[in-house]
Amino acid sequence: MLRFLALAALATAPLAAQQPAPPAPALPQLDPEQKAQLTCSAVFALVASEQARGEATALRHPPLKVRGREYFVRFGARTMDATGAGREAIKALLEGEVARLQQLALAVQDPAGTLAREIQPCLPRLDAEVPPLPKPTLGQCTAILSLAAQEMLARAGLDDPKTKDLKILAAVLDSRHRKALQEAGESGAAIDRTLAEEHDAMLKQALETGPGVEKYDLQTCYDFAKPDSAKHY
Repeated sequence: MLRFLALAALATAPLAAQQPAPPAPALPQLDPEQKAQLTCSAVFALVASEQARGEATALRHPPLKVRGREYFVRFGARTMDATGAGREAIKALLEGEVARLQQLALAVQDPAGTLAREIQPCLPRLDAEVPPLPKPTLGQCTAILSLAAQEMLARAGLDDPKTKDLKILAAVLDSRHRKALQEAGESGAAIDRTLAEEHDAMLKQALETGPGVEKYDLQTCYDFAKPDSAKHY
């Protein structure tokens, strides 16, 4: 309610009392290598956004939320040192490049194809600049998807399709992890204790500052949950 009251007050305030928009920062001139790094930063940001929305075509690429952000941070730091530009100028460069790519995708009426083409030369740059994320174990993935299902349940409720999907995936991994522990010789009580310890350890990482569970290659967890070729789950 307070938010809407603040917006209403702003809308009805005298024009003279409102602060003028700050002037746009002067943008530095980039050399070809810096332009390529800027384009890759924008592509990573767009694909990471699509991955967050669960778009299938974007999920074919490596997880980019953490690594893509780190790539841009490093590009920005180097560019500020080389050109003397400030943070706002670097931010404006990224926003402008994102807008250019979006306009290009609209012009050819192929957003997914545009990103797929633009990202290909960028992935080797990403691997060279920011190493791939570590792959989680089956136990870590079981905990990650269990936590994700709990969070989605609290946020969207049981009837939300994403909640149902995550609960199914979490149940699949729980079953497979229990089976793997049984085959390793653990008993029922020991299995429950192992799963609880892994859940608590992953929850601790999720609550810590920094990337949390996103420091892992989460695609590995979806790979663990794929159906066996010889049977359904």
